[in-house]
Amino acid sequence: MVDAEVVRNKLEHLEEYINDLEEYQDLSLEKLHGDKVIFRYLERTIHLAVESVLDIGSHIISDERFGNPKFNSQIIEILAENNIIKENVESYIKMAKFRNIIVHDYAEIDPEILLMIIKENLSDLKAIFRWYKEYID
Repeated sequence: MVDAEVVRNKLEHLEEYINDLEEYQDLSLEKLHGDKVIFRYLERTIHLAVESVLDIGSHIISDERFGNPKFNSQIIEILAENNIIKENVESYIKMAKFRNIIVHDYAEIDPEILLMIIKENLSDLKAIFRWYKEYID
């Protein structure tokens, strides 16, 4: 059985990160290129949001004994197999991989990609937020 209180706490953080990112949806690429503080803030907030998604997913998988994921992408796959993630599985796997790029500094993060995530992919974070909430309610 999932500890709903633990998940609710993590969901509060995820919701905060999503709201923070929404504030920058109208940001221009020029402004982002010219402001390394905003760039770093957005990069870190995206990282924290994805980390929350993975932490909650890992918690559910562990508590429900759905499996033992070895990689972050497997967290997403297991959640999809158990109908917690209902669509766009590949998008969530890309999120997990993007998190690895940020955390392990595998590559320079392109400002255009950050902006694209904020402008086009927050709906994915909102969807998984809803699915997690539905799961524990």
